[in-house]
Amino acid sequence: MKINNYLIIILIFISVSCNNKNSNKTDLENYVESIKKEISLNENPLILIDGYLKKYEFITSKNDLLSIDNIINVKYLEKENALKIFGESGKNGAVVISTIYQIEEYNPEKRIIYVLNGDIISKKDFEEINENKIVEIETIEEKKIIERFSTENYEELIYVIMKQ
Repeated sequence: MKINNYLIIILIFISVSCNNKNSNKTDLENYVESIKKEISLNENPLILIDGYLKKYEFITSKNDLLSIDNIINVKYLEKENALKIFGESGKNGAVVISTIYQIEEYNPEKRIIYVLNGDIISKKDFEEINENKIVEIETIEEKKIIERFSTENYEELIYVIMKQ
């Protein structure tokens, strides 16, 4: 009977110790680590926060921007789709994070480029896309990514991936 009690205490201690090791990580870091395990990634995926590329270390730091109260949405963009949008830097997929700070006033003067499955399309064509056929849609403000599609001075890129 005493052996069983000791065994239970030891198991509880081990469980608490294991949980404490992950408590130093941010929720986002734990999320990315779970994705890496799930799809057997050895390297970190690309991190995109509110349309801007960030270094992986940014999500490991505890800061107010990435507090759970400020995050609207977090999703993983699979390798295939991330490669289409970001090129070689998306080879490990991308974690796309939207925060409350992304919401801004509508600006009709904003220069936006629309891309459908890798091809530039007009705003009219974008507006006529059948929403039921959309696989992924991303809004990107990172200049380096926008420049992959055009040398003109656009402020935003809306990338749509549709079912073929």
